Amino acid sequence: MIQLITILALAVLPHAGIQQDETEKKEKTIPTSEIYPISTCAVAGKALGSMGEPFVHIHEGRQVKFCCKACLPAFKKNPAKYLSKVDEKIVAQQKASYPTDKCLFSDEALGPKSKDVVVNNRLVRVCCGGCARKLMKNPAPTLKKLDEMIIAKQGKNYPTTKCVISNEDLGSMGKPKDVIVANTLVRVCCKGCVKKVTAKPADAVKMLQKAKAKK
Repeated sequence: MIQLITILALAVLPHAGIQQDETEKKEKTIPTSEIYPISTCAVAGKALGSMGEPFVHIHEGRQVKFCCKACLPAFKKNPAKYLSKVDEKIVAQQKASYPTDKCLFSDEALGPKSKDVVVNNRLVRVCCGGCARKLMKNPAPTLKKLDEMIIAKQGKNYPTTKCVISNEDLGSMGKPKDVIVANTLVRVCCKGCVKKVTAKPADAVKMLQKAKAKK
C-alpha cells in the first residue's frame, strides 16, 4: 500500500476575481504550479463557483479554496481532517501524469513501499521515509527538478497543436506559454489564457486529457 504524507505549502498565489482573506492579501505570489489544483471546495465538496466566486484561505502558507466564506470556520476547527481529503484528491489527480518512476532523491525505482507526498499542493513520489524527510526539510529544489522533468517529458509528447483554452493554433499569437498546474504541462497561446488556466486548473487539465484521448 502506497502511503500518503501531507506537507503544508510554503507560499500562496492570489487571483483577481477570487475572494481573498486578509492573510492571503499579505502574501507574495507563488508559482502557478502550487495553486489549489482541484475543482471542489475543501470543506463542503461542492464545485468551486457554485456559490459565487471561490473564497481563498491560506493555512500555514498553503493555499486552500472554499465554495464560500461560510466554510472557513469548520476548516479552522480541524484543518487536518479536510486537508487529508484534499490530498487524496490531489494524489488521484496527479499520479497518472507523474513524470518519472524513480525517486527524485535516491534514483531508486518507486515500488510498493514508496510514499506519495503532497507538498505545496503537488504530488511528489519518493521511495522511502528517509527521502520524505529530506523533502520536508527543503522542498523547493525538488519541486524545481520536478518542473524540469514535467516540461521535458510532457512537452516532448504534447498531445495537441491547439490552445486548450481558446482553441487557437499554438504559435499563432507568438511563442506559446507553458504553464504547470496539477503537475501537468498546459501549453496555451497567450497570457490571457494563462490566467484562465490558473483560475481553473482542474478544468484545464481535463481539457488536455480530452485532447490526449482524441490523439
